Amino acid sequence: MAAIPPSRGSARPSLPAATLLLTAVYVAGAAVALLLGGPVQRLVGVVVLAVTAARLAALRGARRGAAPWS
Repeated sequence: MAAIPPSRGSARPSLPAATLLLTAVYVAGAAVALLLGGPVQRLVGVVVLAVTAARLAALRGARRGAAPWS
């Protein structure tokens, strides 16, 4: 019996587990820096959150089939 391949448009491919784990670690570290840190640590926390969001957006765009330069 042949396996039926999933349709391409029905579900969005999920991110790898390692990407999700690192994202959770970065967000948790940024949250701690924002809550407990001084001014410099808070600024670093905001930068980490911004870079993490940009990387996730780029990964989702690449997974949809968009060229990296488009």
